[in-house]
Parts: sequence; C-alpha cells; structure tokens
Amino acid sequence: MPFTPPLFKNIGKGIKDLLTKKFDDEKERGKLFTGEVLKFKTKSEDGVTIASYTKYKKGVFFSEITASGSLPKKSSFKLLLNSDRNVELSAKSKGLYKGLAAEIAAKASTKAHKGVLDLQYTQDFFAAQGKFTQTFDKSVLEGEISATIGEDNLSVGAMVPVKFCTKTFAPKVPKGVDEAFSLENFNLGVQMDLKDMSCNLLVKPKGAVELGFVQDVSKCTKLGGKFSVPAEGAKGSPTVALAMSKKMADVSLHGAFDTTGNLKGTISKKYADPKLTASLTFGMDLTKGSDLIQPVGLAIALGDA
Repeated sequence: MPFTPPLFKNIGKGIKDLLTKKFDDEKERGKLFTGEVLKFKTKSEDGVTIASYTKYKKGVFFSEITASGSLPKKSSFKLLLNSDRNVELSAKSKGLYKGLAAEIAAKASTKAHKGVLDLQYTQDFFAAQGKFTQTFDKSVLEGEISATIGEDNLSVGAMVPVKFCTKTFAPKVPKGVDEAFSLENFNLGVQMDLKDMSCNLLVKPKGAVELGFVQDVSKCTKLGGKFSVPAEGAKGSPTVALAMSKKMADVSLHGAFDTTGNLKGTISKKYADPKLTASLTFGMDLTKGSDLIQPVGLAIALGDA
C-alpha cells in the first residue's frame, strides 16, 4: 500500500506537542505560560479569518493581530502585526506542481529584516523540505535541508543545517562561516506509525538522543513519553518525561511530568453561550521546596480561537 512519510520536522511531533503545546507560552516557546491572555477569532463571509491575541504579564501588555485567507490556485496568505513593531507577510501555494508546496515570507522588526523561502515536496515513499532564511543586514543565507523515505508505516529521515555566504546584502562575511558554503552536523530520525501508537527516535548533533512514543489509549485519552540524553558537554543528565491528555464533553485535562521535578498542568472548559474556552495553566518545580508553585496562566478564547 502506498505510504507517504512525514516531513523530517514532523518526526516526533506527536510527543513534542503532548509535552509542550498546552503548557508553553505561545509567543515564547520553551517557557511556561503565565499571565493573562485574551484571544478572539472570527471568519468573514468572503473567507478571511481575523485573529487577535492580547497578553498582560507583570504590568506589560502585548497584542497581536493576524489576517489570513485563501487565494486562487490552492494558495493562501497571512498578515501579522504586533505591538513589538513586528510585521510578517507570507503567501503559500500548493498548486505549483503535484506534491509541491511553496511558502515565501517577509518579516520586518526593530531587530532585523528577514526573507524566508520554504519548499516542501511529498510523494508516495518520499518527502523532502528545504527552508532558507536570509537576514538582510548579513551576508549569510541560513537553512535546513531534509529528506525522509518510508514504507509500511516506517519512516527514516535526515536533516542538515546549512549556511551559504551570499555577500548580497552586506559586504562583511561573519566569523566562522566559510567563504562559499559550510555544512553542520546531521540530524537523523526514525518513526514507526501503528494503528493507535507512534514511536520515534531522533539522533542530534554531539550525541544528543531522544526516544519517544505517543499512544491513543482511547478516543478521549492520549498517553506519551520521552527519554532524552543531552548532547556531549551539555549540562544535565538523561531525563524521562511523561504526558497525558483527556478530553471529555466540554472539559480537557493535560498534564506533564519529568524526572527533573517539573510538573505542568492545563485545565480547559468550553462554553456554548457565549462561545468561549477558558484555560488555566499551572506549573510546579518539586525541587524548590516552599517555592515549588510557579505563577499561573489564564487564557480566554472567544469565537473559534
């Protein structure tokens, strides 16, 4: 039976999402969500979706608004503006060629202006991606090139970061980058997708290893775990992390724990009238004694957000 393997970036995505997506700050990945957030999302009759995000944390407001919609020939666009004076405009097309998707984006901020090109190609037994970013005040084009092959629900892939010296937008070549081309360390990945379970192995540069699984225990319950070995010379020791999510009629529960003593949880409840979802996120560091409870996060999502 024909089998289309995942892109390399999606190998292990199931356990990564289960361990982080419901607890991480949407705008600061890797940090526990704290503060208060109000989200709103609506779709107009002509197919344009408007979404807003407003956050209050430690006396500081942050706001962001996005507009997205469809274009002819299986294409779409997205415009993002936020209070940090960042602007992003992107267009994506899936109609250029069978199996080929292309996205081009321009990003402007007070720190840097960037252009991004993302090419993805998927067919039976094969998937590939090339994503490249040019920072306009530098002479380096950075990117990632990856490929995955698969058969009978088994996928094997590799990804390598690359750097090209362009000298197009700046005359100075940054230190540590070869004049024409520099190749970094490979990342390798393997994933087996079963009926109700997915297992994956990721081998990263300098000996870092991640072994994970996600299982659908039932239609409403999902369980996952990951064993991680840090890179050579990095701080820390091997860790084990476990996560579980359970969805009921209008309530969702998510929890995660790892052997460093971090415990995270999110409780979400949906309301029909008015149409909104309220979420409470909390974290604990069990190694800190009386200071184990961290600040909580409260999110209210209106409409389809």
